[in-house]
Amino acid sequence: MTAPALLAALAVAALAPAVPPATADPPGSAAPPPEPAQAVRQVFAGKRFLFCHEPSYPLTAGEKRWCDLGAGNNTQACPALRDACNNDALAKQLELREPFSIHLPEVGLPVRLLLWILLGLGVGMLIFALVRHFLDRKAKEDVVATRVPDAGPDDAAAALARQVETDVQRLLERARARAAAGDFREAMGDAYAALLRRLEGAGVVRIEPHQTNGDYLRSVRGERPTIAGRMEEVVDAVEGAQFGDKDVTARGFDGVWTRVLTILAQRIGLLLLAGGLLLLTSTCGLPRDDWEHSPSGRAGVIAYLGKRGFKVHERLLSVAKINESTVDELVLLPGARLGKEEWSALARWMATGEHALVIAGGRHHLPDWVGMRIVERPATASEPVVPSDAAAKRWGPLQVRVPEGNYVECGAEDRPLLRRKHGPYAAQRRSDEEGEFENRVLVLADDFLFRNASLLLADNAVALDHLLRDGGTSIELAGDLTGLVSTNPVQSVQRGRLGPAMLQLLAFVVLLFAHKGARFGRPVHAERVERRAFAEHVRALGLHYARARAERQALAHVGQYAIERLRERFGRGASRSLSGLAEAVATRTGRPVGEVMRLLLEARDASKGVPADKGARDLETAAEITRLLAQTGGSGGHT
Repeated sequence: MTAPALLAALAVAALAPAVPPATADPPGSAAPPPEPAQAVRQVFAGKRFLFCHEPSYPLTAGEKRWCDLGAGNNTQACPALRDACNNDALAKQLELREPFSIHLPEVGLPVRLLLWILLGLGVGMLIFALVRHFLDRKAKEDVVATRVPDAGPDDAAAALARQVETDVQRLLERARARAAAGDFREAMGDAYAALLRRLEGAGVVRIEPHQTNGDYLRSVRGERPTIAGRMEEVVDAVEGAQFGDKDVTARGFDGVWTRVLTILAQRIGLLLLAGGLLLLTSTCGLPRDDWEHSPSGRAGVIAYLGKRGFKVHERLLSVAKINESTVDELVLLPGARLGKEEWSALARWMATGEHALVIAGGRHHLPDWVGMRIVERPATASEPVVPSDAAAKRWGPLQVRVPEGNYVECGAEDRPLLRRKHGPYAAQRRSDEEGEFENRVLVLADDFLFRNASLLLADNAVALDHLLRDGGTSIELAGDLTGLVSTNPVQSVQRGRLGPAMLQLLAFVVLLFAHKGARFGRPVHAERVERRAFAEHVRALGLHYARARAERQALAHVGQYAIERLRERFGRGASRSLSGLAEAVATRTGRPVGEVMRLLLEARDASKGVPADKGARDLETAAEITRLLAQTGGSGGHT
């Protein structure tokens, strides 16, 4: 440009009006992230962080140390934490145990194949045992079948009267209702019936019409000796009430009722114990259902970093596959499990690009290329953590408060970032800045900056932001869930922390087999046995008498039986004459003496084999004699 042209351009610029700077963001630009304090308030405003909204939230002993450092004073972000810090009684009710896993040695391919085979056999045997149990149970229920002839319309009312209640719960309710009405004898019988039905359902006894209380008691002694004593007391009380001549009182019923309930409760004791094993890790209703949103969790830290512009997520794949990841920064938490393979993969990953590795506490055996190690110390008094001189120039004066006393031991080429009295709290090592890539390894003495409660203290949130931002904004957290996808059952149990659950399941199976029993031999199916109703045998016998026209013989049997029963009731022995017996029966029944005498004579003649007179009606005579028995005191169930 020539001198005249340059002078002309300067003149135009001087004469042009001044353009004010733009005050609005250009179209498409993202809004700036909130300040750290504002981001913390937004995070803990969420209702899932109960410790900030529930004054009765129970804190553990470890979480109470955050209170001692002043976390409860941040009432703007977490208003209810101050009250929770004062709840010492609730703190004693809860002890938060660190999750543990079963650590097993690495095994080779043959051992893994053997484990898979054993696991498959175990599952197959369990399924086979369950299927066989239910099939055998159905077969046992159908072993004895009774074929009963169809009842006619006249038998409907009698069948309804003979219906027997078999539901245990309804029997117990009926017993309580009858006891409330003052019918203690029947109430005691219902309670005993409920006990028998429960024992029948468990396969201990088998209720049949010919079985007696002694038979049931012997079955209980053989199958369940632990309840035989109480069962015998119940049987004695019930038989005394049913066959004794004393009145049954409320006290007697209460004794039977208490023993029956005790036996029923003992029958389900094993199942209750098994259920208790599955609830050992419960918190008894205390509001700590979500560990990640507790003061010891990390959900708040992840949300805070997200509001500050970071992209944070949990790593599920193994650290050995880190080369397939596109993240800038990997954070190793104490729960991450790393072996030689994982550390070698990390070394290759660090050498292939500009990556950052953050080791946040834990008992990791750090390799030589890290160059630093974590020294554990017991908990000390509250001691502030401050930036080093170089970090203070970049970040300004900060103060970090954490409850533990660990520190980082570093070499001459490592640069401390945060210091405490007895040593560095955070130190980093960078690769040669003249090389192709610049990598960064940051080691923290512990992981307390990654706890939810830490964000409420001093400048902890600001310090965490500065420490991570130097390594990039795309972050993966490697912790308890890392390596969740396993290649063998041992890894599944180990990485999934399923050891306690597997032990509880094994204990439940053992209790189930102890409760139900296990078969140690080849099962033999029981043959199906069919039997007829007793009424069919009576009808068949009657048909034989009818075909043989043996009415006289039938009358002889019935007459002999009737005369013996009537002599027992009226004659006081066989010496009394037949006429005297007829008079006694006539007096009792109101019948004419001559009619009763005729019936008795015909019965006697038939029993002695005297031929019947012409036109005799032996079957009608037998029916009349049966009515005499019923009118004089019952037929003994014979009709």
